[in-house]
Amino acid sequence: MKTRTIRNTLLLCAAGATLLPAYASAREDTLETVVVRAAREPIEAASSGSAVTVLDEDYLDQRQTAALSEILRAVPGAAVSRSGPMGAQAQLRLRGAEANHTLVFIDGVRANDPAQNGEFNFAHLLNADIEAVEVIRGPQSALWGSDAVAGVINIRTRRGGEGLGGSVFAEGGENGWQNLGANARYGNERLRGAIGIASVETDGDNISRQGGEDDGYENTTLSGTFDWTATDTLSFDGSLRYVDATNDFDETDFSTGLPADSNSENEVEQLYGRLGATLSTLDGRWRHSASISLTDTDNENRGEFSRSESQGEVVVYTLQTSFDLTEGHTLTAAYERWEEDFKQRGVATDFGDPNRDEDIDTNSFIIEYRGQLTDSLSVLASARNDDNSDFDDKTTGRLSAAWQVADATTLRGAWGTGIKNPTFTERFGFFTNFVGNPDLKPEESEGWEIGIDQRLLDDRLQISATWFDEELEDEIDGFFFDPNIGEFGDFTAVNEDGSSEREGLELSASWLLLEGLSLNAAYTWLDSSDPDGSDEIRRAEHIASANLNWDFFAGRGNLNLQVDYNGEQDDFFFPPTPPFDAQRVELDSFTLVTLAGSYQLLNNLELYARIENATDEDYEEVLGFVAPGRTAIAGVRYSFGR
Repeated sequence: MKTRTIRNTLLLCAAGATLLPAYASAREDTLETVVVRAAREPIEAASSGSAVTVLDEDYLDQRQTAALSEILRAVPGAAVSRSGPMGAQAQLRLRGAEANHTLVFIDGVRANDPAQNGEFNFAHLLNADIEAVEVIRGPQSALWGSDAVAGVINIRTRRGGEGLGGSVFAEGGENGWQNLGANARYGNERLRGAIGIASVETDGDNISRQGGEDDGYENTTLSGTFDWTATDTLSFDGSLRYVDATNDFDETDFSTGLPADSNSENEVEQLYGRLGATLSTLDGRWRHSASISLTDTDNENRGEFSRSESQGEVVVYTLQTSFDLTEGHTLTAAYERWEEDFKQRGVATDFGDPNRDEDIDTNSFIIEYRGQLTDSLSVLASARNDDNSDFDDKTTGRLSAAWQVADATTLRGAWGTGIKNPTFTERFGFFTNFVGNPDLKPEESEGWEIGIDQRLLDDRLQISATWFDEELEDEIDGFFFDPNIGEFGDFTAVNEDGSSEREGLELSASWLLLEGLSLNAAYTWLDSSDPDGSDEIRRAEHIASANLNWDFFAGRGNLNLQVDYNGEQDDFFFPPTPPFDAQRVELDSFTLVTLAGSYQLLNNLELYARIENATDEDYEEVLGFVAPGRTAIAGVRYSFGR
């Protein structure tokens, strides 16, 4: 990159820090914030050495938006691409990496879907009963293995509390929007539990540029958690989450290469479950844990001219022990076994038979040292070896440090390596026009970051800045045309030569302007290139957001204004005629404005409303897939108990 471009970008970032104190979350990087996935045991965010964003329950409630993917646009370094209205595929890319380079946990369960290219589809994740969202950026494979190339997103649903409590809500709006839900929580000294249900239904909008057929969506999500303290030293926990969703979609018109109205739909079932136990010995100095988790997915596409189904299952067994060597120094060792199964069903044609049953097993050994070297300096060091049934062994490492140089100033840095195993589809092929490559190698990455967290104005203003640099080798091109395959050639997957380079700057902060009035904002500059030097698609160079929240009438009223900016970005257009070479197309920048408000009419009765895409912005995040226009929604919530 030219020096002048870097200088101009840094000046723009500095201006952003002054005029729009960068948003990361309503409670970003405060000393008391504890994050679960920045280490093998929960750790304070300020001691992790990594760039961390925590979206808390208050912030999620203030935003109101039903799709969590839309809220994640405000996270520094995160780029969201949704292929149309609610329910359409929603991908999230961290720091310019691929969508399947971010590992997602839901209540401790690895949620990435082996039947969906190893990524997590955020389309069906509702913002209901979620207590917190942690986003830890940078390579985390030394802690969590494959998929954690660019970072980890950890989603925690609400747990039971003291006594009995809960709520019921109902909302409606344009395009036949209906969103209903209820939850209940109970807890005492030994046992806590929570259950919840949410149901969304909408007629939707038309995904394609032409025609008038709306593409609707239905989603029913059930969830439950429990925590049981059996004795003073032994405890158990568990979670279960089930999602049943159906969304209409428009298939590609092969005469234009773009989506066109069609009677097609996708049905998804997802099941996530976990059971765990923790034993504390030597007065809490030596801790042991064991758990088993399950991810089970079923994805069925019913098109006008085709039908296919893919199923994925991941079972993870974990044993872990942590020993406090001395005060401030902890050594953790863990063993994990993954058992992944994949099934694919479709109609065999002259191009090939898509029906497959495949499986992969991985045995992993992890060691981590966590030390408080001085009152102001903390370090983390981790290493992991993955013994995979289908690939060569891989060892990853990670080192991070946080140094509190003054009461209000913390310097931090991290280095790590990451891996992403080839997906089942890349190795074994797709339905009729994709030939798998069983000789693929895992993708490997190396990255580092340096950052500073600063508190100002008696802690009313908190600013965070992070510079990151990451390199990916053996990147898999999953859409490579090989003329030597078959009679006329076909598409396959290959490991590319060279490396993909990603660097950027993230700014984030939270500013309490007045009592009850807060401003949060974020800015990310990203330079992300393929091995051939071209810009990677669906990653804007500039992304920014701002959130203004006002609590009034002693907290009974709330107004929330969210503005998300996504700069120009490239996408690919695949023409319907030979030689089918991908053509690079530039998508326009867009700005989304959401206004939400609520009022506590009675102690247990709340009225609320929001306008999404309030300026009725006309935009596409994926070429040819039209995003929804302005939508107004209103609802009521009744709460009871604690």
